[in-house]
Amino acid sequence: MGRILFVTSFKGGVGKTTVAANISAALAALGKNVLVVDGDYGNRCMDLVLGMENAAIFDGADAITGKVIAKNAILRHEEQGRLYFLPAPAFFSGKLKQEDTCAFFAGLKAQFDFIVVDSSAEDSDTYRAFARAADDALVVSLHQSTAIRAAEKTAAMLASLGFANIRMVVNCYRAAAAKKGVLPSMLDIIGRAKIQLIGVIPFDEELVPKQEAGVLPYIGGGKLLPYEAACMNIAKRYAGERVPLFKDVYKPKKLKKYL
Repeated sequence: MGRILFVTSFKGGVGKTTVAANISAALAALGKNVLVVDGDYGNRCMDLVLGMENAAIFDGADAITGKVIAKNAILRHEEQGRLYFLPAPAFFSGKLKQEDTCAFFAGLKAQFDFIVVDSSAEDSDTYRAFARAADDALVVSLHQSTAIRAAEKTAAMLASLGFANIRMVVNCYRAAAAKKGVLPSMLDIIGRAKIQLIGVIPFDEELVPKQEAGVLPYIGGGKLLPYEAACMNIAKRYAGERVPLFKDVYKPKKLKKYL
């Protein structure tokens, strides 16, 4: 049976969609069947990141509420055949019932190794419906104090919902600023957030142009960029592998200055 990963934070702009898309693409590159779900019904944008903005006829709300069967709403990525996508509705004023949402995803677990849900930044009925259906939570934090505090609050709420497996990824990590004391060090981040760390994604100027073009990594081979390698490391950890924190991200001899 597959695992449902809920990618979340109560702070907007931390890169939840980017992290969810890249980890999903990495899992697919590892040979896993992956369904990416846009669970942000108020500000959908996963279709843009995946390069699938013109492909949808039906959406997740149609499928969860039973208006259409799941396979009519789920799209397959043209280039990465193991990657699938369930889009969010363009407009949604209804309410997802938790029991319907849980039953819908329980029925998909036999088809996918991983179901990755990109959440909204607001606590709502829709947010909680997706959260209730999930097995694991991945809290995304930017490399700054306000985002770290938001991550801590998000984790506390998730724990109250019964999540036992809550992990954190630090996005846009700036090693030089941490070394100068301008931004928190990795040890400071872990101490403040009190959430078990599963990965660190460095700030990388190459990410934005690729995302704007809807280009996914891990397709076509070639050397991975630092942020791509970091997301691949996270994917491998979720797939059960033991991977050093900064494997293929920073040169081993320089690791001390990045902590």
